Amino acid sequence: MSRHVLVAIDDSEASRAAFEYALEEYPEARITVLHVFDSTHPNIYADATGGSAEQYEEFELANREHGMELLGDATDLAADRGRPVRTALEDGPPTQTIVDYAADHDVDRLVVGTHDESVTSRVSLGSVSQAVAKRTSIPVTIV
Repeated sequence: MSRHVLVAIDDSEASRAAFEYALEEYPEARITVLHVFDSTHPNIYADATGGSAEQYEEFELANREHGMELLGDATDLAADRGRPVRTALEDGPPTQTIVDYAADHDVDRLVVGTHDESVTSRVSLGSVSQAVAKRTSIPVTIV
């Protein structure tokens, strides 16, 4: 029986399904909902700001606010189901940040959603969920 479940979310239906799964399947566990924003990724930053250093702070603030909205939505959904949850917003490369957070916070089960439905895509490119499963010794459920 899992005592502490970490659910990594973004703004996808897959992560919402993963969160709903965790709420249903782990009724006795403490659940932490984690959103990771990678402000250091050069493609994300350049695509969003055109590479302008002056716009970086605005870009980061907007994305942190978006992350807080996602965590607020998760908290509301859990409350509707009578479940308290903890939330965390972290900045960094998603896969490593999720793995490190789980290791540092006594997590004994990870639940993540996946966008990839194609076996070919998973084998050739992988995804954050697949990478997390490969990089941690903690059991991972991919929804």
